[in-house]
Amino acid sequence: MKYKIINTASGLITMGIAAGIVAAAMALRPDVDNEQHKCMALNIYHEARGEVTEGQIAVAQVTVNRVQDKRWPNTICDVVYQNKQFSWTHMIKNHNPTDDKAWRKAQVIARDVMLGNVEDPSFGANHYHANWVNPIWAKEMKLVRVIGSHLFYE
Repeated sequence: MKYKIINTASGLITMGIAAGIVAAAMALRPDVDNEQHKCMALNIYHEARGEVTEGQIAVAQVTVNRVQDKRWPNTICDVVYQNKQFSWTHMIKNHNPTDDKAWRKAQVIARDVMLGNVEDPSFGANHYHANWVNPIWAKEMKLVRVIGSHLFYE
């Protein structure tokens, strides 16, 4: 699996996942809002930490796609914590990450997605679910992509 960084001084580069994460973490980038970044990283961590990097990016991108759509709130935190939109926000009591490696990765992915430094592997999706659940809303939506154990819809 490759990790693509698209906004670089030299143009599009594709590198291995480990190199991409290190490069993204070390590169000089504009700051992102700390609160919004934390909400995005927590959503990636709790919704997709066991997924491949592309799947984690796609989950984050769904959040961004919602922020950019007038049908949802206009901040990442408001989208993430909107009533019963993401299961972890209302199903687990302790939202603090316990897997340090997965948390660091979620933070890097969150930053790159927020800055627009990665392509949208969800193909513009604004909904997703894990393949072990069967939400009623999915029957009325168009499936646009499957990545790992997540199905993405528009």
